[in-house]
Amino acid sequence: MQATTESFTSVPEDLIIRGADIVFITDDGAKFHVHAYFFTRESVYWQQKLTGHNEPHHPLSKRYTPNDPYIIQDVDSRDLRKFLRVFYNTQYGDYSFFSKFDWIDILSIAHKWEFPQVKTLSKRYLGTMGYGVVERTCGVHCTRIVDDEMIDRSYPNQVYLISCGHEI
Repeated sequence: MQATTESFTSVPEDLIIRGADIVFITDDGAKFHVHAYFFTRESVYWQQKLTGHNEPHHPLSKRYTPNDPYIIQDVDSRDLRKFLRVFYNTQYGDYSFFSKFDWIDILSIAHKWEFPQVKTLSKRYLGTMGYGVVERTCGVHCTRIVDDEMIDRSYPNQVYLISCGHEI
């Protein structure tokens, strides 16, 4: 596939991986039958959500099936498909089909769901595309989230990843 300015996938459709032990569903009804292993191995956020523990290798606290899937409300199916493609890639280490916009979407999910290795991978690929990542937690009033000293001038473009603890 060639990198484009749009996502590499055009329509939401179910993703079924053989041997999957969890089913996710997004707001648009797309189902993703995947392995919980990647989620509980890589993310404390998902360890807590799926097992109730803060370390990997615990069994799931509930079985999520096609008839009773885990509902994902904060990520749409297109972006989830991109994120999952990091783990379910047809050629190891080849992410040439991802555009900078895909990497930004993947980075956003990795940040939100606390996947540090995927976050590092996203930053590395964005760096090769000439983008730096500025990561900050906003202040009390969410003003001047980005100021001059935060900018890494070695990159011609910046991606801002802001964590807000409250509504703006």
